[in-house]
Amino acid sequence: MNSYAPYFLMAGIFILIICTIFFARKQHVVLKKVGFICWISLVFYFLTEYIVIRASTVSYSFFQKPMSDLGVTTCGKNTYILASYEICSPYHLLMNWTFTITGLVILTGSIGLHQFWPHKQKTKIATALLITFGISYSISGIVPADLHFLWHTLSSFPGMIVQIPALLIIGISIRKARPKLALWTFFCSSVTTISLLLILLLPLFPELPGGLLQRILYGSVYLWMAATALVLWRKEHINVKDTPSKYTSRKI
Repeated sequence: MNSYAPYFLMAGIFILIICTIFFARKQHVVLKKVGFICWISLVFYFLTEYIVIRASTVSYSFFQKPMSDLGVTTCGKNTYILASYEICSPYHLLMNWTFTITGLVILTGSIGLHQFWPHKQKTKIATALLITFGISYSISGIVPADLHFLWHTLSSFPGMIVQIPALLIIGISIRKARPKLALWTFFCSSVTTISLLLILLLPLFPELPGGLLQRILYGSVYLWMAATALVLWRKEHINVKDTPSKYTSRKI
């Protein structure tokens, strides 16, 4: 039971934060600031992953091995269905917390920064897809591959796909108002799409760097979110500076 305790805690925190966001969904100013912080903080994901990889007591290939291996809770061979090789990740708990928190900051940022997109039904769909992307990522940490491979796989699967239409919808919706940001969005969408297609070809071409492709698949979205948040924050900051205070025009 003790080995499951951290994962029950992760699930509890996950539900608590989602409920908090739901009740605070109309606090646009607060959510906007939190959204900026959340998306920008995604740049630290791979630093944590690097620390976990360095702690592995068996050989781990950044280029070939899947990210989920770093969250496997036991050491040895055949820790889950597809892992016939040896795995031992002493910092698996840190990695699973990172998966869970990463998903939470993705969905929190998606809700907080939704207000910057044009108010259309399509952008609501895009935000819903990004929320799904975040939830999918969090569950992959709450349910490690070796504890329940089926649920881990099923929960991770949407997170490999939904970001593609989300970025395309956002790119199309902002292409006139923010052409440079739209171009950046289309570029990141292309990168994650190509990565997914190459991952699907792994059964035919096992020599492809599956681990690297998986990291590009997710990393391109993290990079898009972090850079987009910086662009939106900078524009917001400039707009605030350029907006005259209601007291400056008061006659003496």
